[in-house]
Amino acid sequence: MHSAPFSVEVSVTSLAQENEYISNLDPLKADQLIQKVPFLNLKKDTIELVLLLVDIMPSMHEIHTFDKYQASAAIRDIGFLLGSLKRHQVEPVNIIPELEDKMNLLGDKSGLPPRDTLLHYTVWNPTDSRRRTYTGTQDELYLIDSVVVAMAPLVKCIILLRKLHLTPLNSPEFKAICQEIFTLFEKVIEGIVMARRKVSPSYFANELRFYFDPITLNNREYLGPGAVEMPMFVFDHLLWSSDCQDEEYRIFKETYLPYIHPEMRKVYHEFEDKSSLVSKVCRLADGQIEFNNMILDSLKSLSSCCRLLKSFRMPHKKIAEEAYAHTKKPELLSDKNEHIQRNHGSGGYSTDILTHILNLTNQKIEMLDLCISNFQAPDSGRDMSRN
Repeated sequence: MHSAPFSVEVSVTSLAQENEYISNLDPLKADQLIQKVPFLNLKKDTIELVLLLVDIMPSMHEIHTFDKYQASAAIRDIGFLLGSLKRHQVEPVNIIPELEDKMNLLGDKSGLPPRDTLLHYTVWNPTDSRRRTYTGTQDELYLIDSVVVAMAPLVKCIILLRKLHLTPLNSPEFKAICQEIFTLFEKVIEGIVMARRKVSPSYFANELRFYFDPITLNNREYLGPGAVEMPMFVFDHLLWSSDCQDEEYRIFKETYLPYIHPEMRKVYHEFEDKSSLVSKVCRLADGQIEFNNMILDSLKSLSSCCRLLKSFRMPHKKIAEEAYAHTKKPELLSDKNEHIQRNHGSGGYSTDILTHILNLTNQKIEMLDLCISNFQAPDSGRDMSRN
């Protein structure tokens, strides 16, 4: 379906090895010190948090010696202090001015923004006794694990979608790849289900998400870790949205693009302003003169993947809405200074954007359904119940 091979090759194995490698690193020798963070947050002890940040902060000379993996691990550990201070209404750079230059250099070395992202918080976070958290609670541990469960299968799905763009619609391989994507995406859904079942909406709304608020560096805001930094929009991009003209969704995608893995960014840019898979297969099917059962199977298999995406979006939207619904009213907060406008997430968007994306997804699903209906119409006597 493409005339030329892809310029980018992404290996799931190599990314998994990278995750494990970074999670095992401790370039700041912070393994023991970072375990104090939950206790200090419970006490709201900003003085000790600042001292701890100063204690683990590397010198500019040390940062210059770091490779990208060490830089990523360093940002991970510093990030837990940054998020903790901001949660207690302290802007880190106002207390430690040299923080800005150091974070900029670490960000440049890692190929990511100069603060921690969802990658640092989850798949680059050590396990067991080395696990870094803000609160040490079971809810937070489940929150981290829910992303870890979903991330690897999602990346694999994205890589398979790239392969699907190269696969002829009238080949058995197209359906086989779709079925593999379907199976993997069910594991992505397992992650969102874990979060919904194991993480208290009230606790997330009134405690955890304060740690993910933006911090100021370079006279601009940098977002904290958040589920919206999952490369789900890259999956969308390849499947149905690379040719979507909706301006609001384009801005949404470009807002979070800097926060995802550089390899996922390359995949996104590779398909920018090109036909999405759904558009491409519909055009090919419409141009098919004679009925072909293999093409119909391919179309239906792709439709199944689209519907599974929809089944992910619904609980995701529900979780976000429940979090906002459980946000305490200002008069019920023990600390009135904690009330920041919370009808928007730390990324600056309300749940309305999730409704908007779901509607756009549904429009593309309807387009594919119409294509399938038109394609099978000449042979309406055939049994079309099977996938």
